[in-house]
Amino acid sequence: MSHDPAFDRWYAASKVRILLSPSHTLETFGSTLVNYHLISELEDYPGKVRVREGRLEAHQPRIITPRFGEITAEGFGEEAKQYLEFLKENESNLRILQYGYHLKSDNFSEQIITDSLAAVVDRVKSEVVASGDKFAAVIHGVDEPWDIALIELWRHEVERSAGKNIKELNDSGKLFGV
Repeated sequence: MSHDPAFDRWYAASKVRILLSPSHTLETFGSTLVNYHLISELEDYPGKVRVREGRLEAHQPRIITPRFGEITAEGFGEEAKQYLEFLKENESNLRILQYGYHLKSDNFSEQIITDSLAAVVDRVKSEVVASGDKFAAVIHGVDEPWDIALIELWRHEVERSAGKNIKELNDSGKLFGV
C-alpha cells in the first residue's frame, strides 16, 4: 500500500480479475446471495496466499422513473431546452434499474495457505465448480484494500444481469406497467 488512499483504491480496482463468475445472474424478483472466494497474494510473504470467503447480498433491482418535469434549465441553449422538453414528454417510457447490495459478515472467513498462487486458484476454482453453487464466484485481487474487489464483483454482476432483469421485468409487465 502507498501513502495515497486514492491511488490504493484505483490500483486495487485495476487489479481485480473475475476468475469464475456465478453460473446464474442476479435474481430479478428477489434478493441474491453471491458467495465469493477472494484470492490474494500476501505482498511481503512469498508463497503465502490468502483466501477470503463470504457473501454479498444483492437486493432485488428497483425500478426508478425519472422526474424530468421537476427539472428547470437556466442558461442552456434552445437545443438543450428542446431535448429536455422531449424527455419530459416521454418520461413515462424511461426507466432506470437500481441495484443495491449488502456485504454479509456472518459467513466471512479467511485462511492463509502456503502454496503458489496458481495452485490455490486451481484448487479453489475446482472446489467451487464441484460444489454446484450457482451463485459462487472466484476472484483475484490485492490483499489490501481487499474489499475493493467485492465492489468490482458486484459491479460486474450488475452489468452481467441487467439485460436479463430488464427483459424479465418487461415480460412481466412491471417495467412499464403494461
